[in-house]
Amino acid sequence: MASHREQPPLLIQPRFSRRLAAFVALTHLLAAAAILALPGAAWLLLLIPVGLSLTYQFYVRVLGRAPWSIRAATWQADGTWTIVLLSGTETEARLAPSTFVSVPLVVLNLRRGYVRRWALPLFADALDREQLRRLRQRLRIEGTGQHRDIDQVEHAA
Repeated sequence: MASHREQPPLLIQPRFSRRLAAFVALTHLLAAAAILALPGAAWLLLLIPVGLSLTYQFYVRVLGRAPWSIRAATWQADGTWTIVLLSGTETEARLAPSTFVSVPLVVLNLRRGYVRRWALPLFADALDREQLRRLRQRLRIEGTGQHRDIDQVEHAA
């Protein structure tokens, strides 16, 4: 018999976010402006990584066109996450304690082992209002998995 506290799986399918696009563009423009304010001619070499980062972030995070971009994430009742990448690959992950939760923004930090990590930034316009509310509520009630990580470390010692 299932526990009354068991939650049904929560499916997250982010859509295009204008707020994320504006945030990525603004932060990169501010970095470029700071570089242009530097004295000397080395600013050109510093602008190249900023431009490459802007291109990468738009391609992977904002537009979600890279094969390793997250297309969907499902929070299972047992606390694990199933991530579906654009390439069609499915993988299991755990929520990292570094996950950030606020009203306008939720950043899901997911990881598999110690090597593979994903960040899924979710501004308020990336999800349905009710779905985002349920996600924030569940993150506040069940936490971000920090207690599971501490338990695993204590048992390993």
